[in-house]
Amino acid sequence: MALIDQVKTICDRLGPLGWRAYFRAVTANALDIQKPAPAALRAELTRNLPSINRGLPGLEDFASGGQKAATAGQPSLSLLYHVLASPLVTRDHLGSPFDGYATPAELDTLENFIFSLAQVTLPKFITDNGGAGKVAVVVFSSEYRSAADTVDGRHADLTFSRTGIARVGTASPRYLPEARGFWPEDEDNAHNFRVVPAKFSAWLAVKKKGSATRVSPILDNPQAAGASEAGRDFWVPVHKLFAGPECVAGRTLSVSFGTKLFNLKIQRIHKFLGTSPLPGGFPYVILDGEIGALSADAALGPGWLVPKVRASLVEAAIVGGKPVTFKVSKTKIDDFAAVRPQRRGSGFPEYVHARTRVKNGVFEDLNDQPDVLAAMKQKSYQALHYIDYTGDGWVTAGVPELAALGLSVVPAYALVSAPDLFPSTGQFELSEWSRSTQIPAHFRGKLWNIDPTPLSETRLPANLQLLGTPFKADDTTVTAMVGMGAPTGMPAVWPVQPDARRSSMLPDDAAGVFAPGWDVAQDKQPGAGGADHLAAYGLGSPFPEDAKLCAALSTFWPAVAPDVFRTFVNVIGNSNGTIAPLTDEEIGQSGTLPWDGIAGPREIMVNGQPFIEFAAFLNADYVRQAVENRFSIRLTSLVGVEEYQARILAACRMYSVLANLGDLTVARNEWLMLSFREVTSGNAELQAAQSDAGLLLPGKVYAGRFSRIAPTVKPKINARTERMPAVDVARFFASPTALLALVKRAGDPRFAASRSEP
Repeated sequence: MALIDQVKTICDRLGPLGWRAYFRAVTANALDIQKPAPAALRAELTRNLPSINRGLPGLEDFASGGQKAATAGQPSLSLLYHVLASPLVTRDHLGSPFDGYATPAELDTLENFIFSLAQVTLPKFITDNGGAGKVAVVVFSSEYRSAADTVDGRHADLTFSRTGIARVGTASPRYLPEARGFWPEDEDNAHNFRVVPAKFSAWLAVKKKGSATRVSPILDNPQAAGASEAGRDFWVPVHKLFAGPECVAGRTLSVSFGTKLFNLKIQRIHKFLGTSPLPGGFPYVILDGEIGALSADAALGPGWLVPKVRASLVEAAIVGGKPVTFKVSKTKIDDFAAVRPQRRGSGFPEYVHARTRVKNGVFEDLNDQPDVLAAMKQKSYQALHYIDYTGDGWVTAGVPELAALGLSVVPAYALVSAPDLFPSTGQFELSEWSRSTQIPAHFRGKLWNIDPTPLSETRLPANLQLLGTPFKADDTTVTAMVGMGAPTGMPAVWPVQPDARRSSMLPDDAAGVFAPGWDVAQDKQPGAGGADHLAAYGLGSPFPEDAKLCAALSTFWPAVAPDVFRTFVNVIGNSNGTIAPLTDEEIGQSGTLPWDGIAGPREIMVNGQPFIEFAAFLNADYVRQAVENRFSIRLTSLVGVEEYQARILAACRMYSVLANLGDLTVARNEWLMLSFREVTSGNAELQAAQSDAGLLLPGKVYAGRFSRIAPTVKPKINARTERMPAVDVARFFASPTALLALVKRAGDPRFAASRSEP
C-alpha cells in the first residue's frame, strides 16, 4: 500500500475524534485532513497554508518556518506531524480533550510519508556529503520533544541519540496516548514497575564535526568543552530509511532490525574471583530474549526494544533446583556489608550482594545478625548470587539494497537499565539548574560532593568488550544528543514549558557515569593503552546494591534518585547528609507506602526521655526488598523537577540556619532531618509560627524537624533497628525563595525569623 493510502487511513480514523475540526480551526478553515481520495489528501497536505494559529496551547513552539501540513524531509516543519506527535497538544481549539490519539505506529508512518516527499538519489547524496566514509546507515533512538527539551531550544523537534535506554519492570508497558510516551507506574499495583521500551530507527546519516552539528551543550566548563566538542565527530541524521519504493529513488528497500543484549555481571564476578574455567551459560551470561526483544506489536511499529516482564525486579539465582553461589572471603568484605571487587573501572560489579549464606542447601539471611559485618567476616562462606535482567548491547539495522553501495551500518548502543525512581524529573534539567544563578551564592558548590551530570555529556565509546561488539574506541559521541540540520547560533527561546508525563528513553534523562553510576558504568580495555568505555556490568550485582550504597546514599553520586540519609542516619563512609529530602509520606513515616518498603525514623519516649528509632543501614537489604516487590514509585513519580529543586533549596535554608550561616556540609552531617513535608497556607502550625515571627512566607512552604545527631545507643534494639537520643530538637518553616526562615529551637518559647543567607 502506498504511504499516502496509509496516511489517509490514519486521517480518516482520527478525523472524527476531534482532529478534523481542530485542523480546520487552527488554519482558518483551510486544512481538511479528510479528503475523499488519496491524491486529493496528498495535495492538501503539501500545499502552503494561509495561516496557522500558533497561539493555541501546544502550537506556540511549532517551528516558525512550518507552513504546510507535511513538509518534505522536515517533520518539525510539518503541522500534521507536530500536532499529532507533540505531548503538549492534548486539547482541541475549544479546550476539550481529544477522543483519541495517533499510535506510535501511525506516527512512524507519518514520518515515513514526510521523508517520501524528499526521496534521495543515493549516488548524488553520497557524493554531496563527502563520500562513503562520511555517509552511513546509522541507528538512532529518538523522541519528538517540545522546544525546551530539544538540543538548542529553537522549536519542537525530533531529538536523537545513538544510545537508547529501556527499563526493566514487573508489568507490561503502558503507552499514554496523550503524552505520546510510556509511563512506568502501574495504576493497578503500587508495587509494580511497568517496563519502559526504547524506540530505534535507521537513518542515512552524515559524519560532521561538532562545530557543524546541533548538539546538546556540555554543562561542565562549557567554554573548554565547547572547544573540544567542535573537533569531535558526530553522526547526524539526514534521511529516514523505511521499507518500500518511496524512500530512495530507484530502489525498493527492505529494512529490518536486530538486537544483541548481554548481562555479564555474575560471570565478571567469577572472573575477578579467578574461577577456572570461567563459567558460561545462564545465569553467568544472560542474553537477548531473557533481557528484552524487539516488539512485534503492530500498534508500536518497528524498532521498539521491550524488556521482558519479570515476576520481580531481582530473583535468587537458582538453576535446576540448585543455588548458584560464590565464595566470600573476609578480606573482600566492604564496610557497606557487600563484596566490592571493583575499584572504579576495573571491569567488575562495584558491589555484590553477599548476605545470603548457603550451607548444605540451606539459606541463612545474615541481615538477621546484630553485627552483619562481623558475621560476614567470621570465616569464608558460599553466598547466593542474585539475578537482575539489566544489560547492554546494540540494535542494528539491515538494509541489503544499500550494502552494495559500500555504506556501512553503525548500530546504536542499547541499555536495559534499572527503573527510573523519579520519572517526572530529568537529569539534564537538574544538572542545568545546579550550575545556574537560580542557586543562591551561599549554596553554590555545596549541594553535592560532585555536580550532577547527565549521561548525554559522557564522551566515551560504547562497550568495547562485548562478544562481537560493533563499537570502536574512537567513537566517543555515542551518548550525545543531536538534532537534524545545521546549528544557527540561536539561543534557547523556550526556557520553560510544561513537562510531559512520560518516561524518556534518551541519555539526557539518564545519569552520567559516577563510578559506577546508576544507568551504566565504566570499564577499561585490558592491557596497556586500553580504552575506557561504557559497560553495564560495572553496576552493582544486582542493581539495588547501587540504589542503596551509591547513587541514593544521600545523592552522594547525584543521580535523580531517592535520598536515603533520613531513613538510615548512621550511614558509614562518604555521607553528605540529607540533600534532596523525601517527605514523611514518601519514606513511610506517615501513610503506608515507603518508596523502598522501609519506614523512616520514628520518635519515641523511653522512661520519659525522647529517642529516635531508625533502620540499621547495614542490615537493611534492598535486594530482599526487590525480590519481594516492596519498592514503589506511586509517590516519587509525582515529584517533578521544580518540586525536586524546591526541596533541595528549602533544605539548604534550614541547614544554613542550623549552621549559623556557616558551612552547609558540616550542618548536614550534624543534624538529622526528622520530618519534612509541604504545608499549605491554611496550616494552623504555619499560621501560628508566622504570627510569632511577624512574617508571611511566600510561595511553597515546607515544615521540617531536626535533631542533633547523637551517638547511637548500644546494643541495637534488634538486628534491624537502632536508636539514638533526640537532642536539641528544632522546628522550621522555610520557603525555597525566602531569605528568612522561621525557626523554633529547643527551649525557645516561640518561632522567630532567621536569615538563611548572609
